[in-house]
Amino acid sequence: MASQMIRIAMANLFLVVIATLGFASVYSQIETGTKLRLAKNRSLSAVEQRLPQVIYICGLLILLRVISSGTTGWLFWVMVNLQLIIMMYSNLLVTNLADFVVIQAVGVTMFATAGGMNWLTTPAYLLGCLGIYGERWYGKRLKEHELLYLMPPIVIGAFFWWIVWLNNTTLSPSLAVVNFMGFAWAYFALWDFDHYQRRDQQVIAKLTREVQYDGLTRARNWTMFQRDFNHAYMQINDGPLALIALDLDHFKHINDHHGHLVGNQALMTVSQTIQAYLHAENTEYQFYRTGGEEFAIILPGADLPTAAKIVRACQKRIRQAKVSGSFGEFHLSASFGLAMAASSDGNATAVFKRADHYLYQSKRAGRDCITIEGETLTAESA
Repeated sequence: MASQMIRIAMANLFLVVIATLGFASVYSQIETGTKLRLAKNRSLSAVEQRLPQVIYICGLLILLRVISSGTTGWLFWVMVNLQLIIMMYSNLLVTNLADFVVIQAVGVTMFATAGGMNWLTTPAYLLGCLGIYGERWYGKRLKEHELLYLMPPIVIGAFFWWIVWLNNTTLSPSLAVVNFMGFAWAYFALWDFDHYQRRDQQVIAKLTREVQYDGLTRARNWTMFQRDFNHAYMQINDGPLALIALDLDHFKHINDHHGHLVGNQALMTVSQTIQAYLHAENTEYQFYRTGGEEFAIILPGADLPTAAKIVRACQKRIRQAKVSGSFGEFHLSASFGLAMAASSDGNATAVFKRADHYLYQSKRAGRDCITIEGETLTAESA
């Protein structure tokens, strides 16, 4: 009997830990794939960025409930434990309150259909989940003491299995202890997996800076633009927000006739010129390379007259910039689109698409033009 219990305990721990690490690995792949897809589609939608992960977590909770309905004995409790671990850990993964509510609603429903929720356990469990979700704010100091940071979910896990044992005669005390041990070990394995994954990402970012900056122009890259503009759009109730999209004119001609090295020099010249000007105007203004010869400028706090002044100054400075080489020298020009963010846009992507549309309106007007909220100023009138 004792040897059978040991085998069950080992199998329990193995299945729980392996399954939870598999969950974390797939979640990470979905998160990375979503970011790449949104970058390819030039979408800034925060909802699109979060939705695949939420669907994955909820779908997995439902799948585990379906599987558990056809199992008995210790394997049934393994399925329950996996649902608990995923729900607990998702409280640290998701950053949006709406996502948190959806996941908890699905999870509680799954537990309720298994008879694991009542008037006492449901509010206690939800309060515990809310406490873990809140660790992103109150847990900053605890992160300096990593074991303390793990304590809230471990305590909630112990409480959960204690309540389950009290309310289920089919669950023996020893099996309840084994399931709690599996929960604690799996949760620590997930935390350890996430800890080392994030540390590796930080090392790579420190070595290459690709996570934040374009290697050629030293401007912030598309990933940073996506993050920063989404954040800026969420603050539009606090003040105006302008977005400038610009594109270097005749860039293909420069590459074809002078070579890619000269083309690179032109991109670097534009980046250095505009970044120096913006930094002198306002350190909160940020410059980004969003594509090959495409750039964007986020102007938080800038109203329409201020933004119009900024875009005209950028046009003037690019016109004055020179690219020199054995071929001699030539001046540059760019086309611009300026859009003012509004709550009626609905999301940051809509603002970006308007600015991009105005940019191409400037190109169709003959290049070296500025389009401000649909009104195009030609090279002569700008």
